[in-house]
Amino acid sequence: MEDPFYVIKADHLPALYYLERSHPRPRRMEWINRGTNSVLRPSTVDMLLRTLFRHPRSPSVKKLHDSSGLRVSFAGEPERDKFARTFLEARRHMRSNSARIVTAVFEGSESAEAAVEKLRQEGIPDKAVSMVWRTSQYLDADYKPSEGHGYLGIASAMAGGGIAGAMLGTAILIIPGVGPVAVAGALTASAFSSVAAFSGIIGATGSGIAKMLTDHDVDGVAATLYEQEIRKGRVFVSVDCVDANCDPAKIHKTLDEAGGKTAGLESGGLS
Repeated sequence: MEDPFYVIKADHLPALYYLERSHPRPRRMEWINRGTNSVLRPSTVDMLLRTLFRHPRSPSVKKLHDSSGLRVSFAGEPERDKFARTFLEARRHMRSNSARIVTAVFEGSESAEAAVEKLRQEGIPDKAVSMVWRTSQYLDADYKPSEGHGYLGIASAMAGGGIAGAMLGTAILIIPGVGPVAVAGALTASAFSSVAAFSGIIGATGSGIAKMLTDHDVDGVAATLYEQEIRKGRVFVSVDCVDANCDPAKIHKTLDEAGGKTAGLESGGLS
């Protein structure tokens, strides 16, 4: 007898980051074509996840987006029904998510640092600014450790001296499948608990980075896109306009002029 299951439409996947910690865990997950109920091939799943929240560039990719779903199976109907209710609430939470956080990604540390410096010149306090970037210095073949440094020195070495010095409170997270990730500024306080909270089902769509960003009030779709960009070595910057008492439109302009790109599904966003 087949286990009770629930099918999540592909475009609803970001709601997974808003699930309550106590949601029932599925026994099995598999990507399917919702029309034929057939399991997708690994290469097809890879294409789906790489293109899902970007504007489809071909009819075949759009068809894949529209027809795909994640089938999650449970031990019994009570668990399946509870998950369905919890997921519906998560979708409501995602739709009502606050727009107070202005976000962008930068190609590298120099442009991100320039943006942060410009924000400071405009009077934005450090406590309202956050940064996330993938670190790799410990993974480099020619890495040479600095002498006489404790934890802060290690964090600075992993993060890269310049960008780590851009603001106080840098933390290093080791995220499975990504490696060391540096978090600085306002996000630092909640980063560890966010990453620790992400569950196996979230691993089907991303990792602790996107969970961390949604906990920071970044929209779920945008967080999924930023996850991909951070994995590629780009630098995430955000400004909390409530904490900074600033105009979001002005902050968007500042980040844009400094070379930042925001997560957009159509034109003008991430490529």
